[in-house]
Amino acid sequence: MAMKTGLAALVLLSLACVAPADDGGAPAPPAPSLEVPEPVYDAGTVERGVTLRHAFALKNIGQAELSINAKPG
Repeated sequence: MAMKTGLAALVLLSLACVAPADDGGAPAPPAPSLEVPEPVYDAGTVERGVTLRHAFALKNIGQAELSINAKPG
């Protein structure tokens, strides 16, 4: 009996975790969304001492301002 109760509690808890929250029908606020068309760059074989440079294109496809804080290096 205890095993059935534990199993039922586990199932209910699992369903509660996956069920969508009811936000009262309010639309989600605008949010930024980052798109990186080329997320991986393969420089191939590079000789020692050679400096490589590559620029990744980043595009905000969201509806709000996107802020990126990055340090070069």
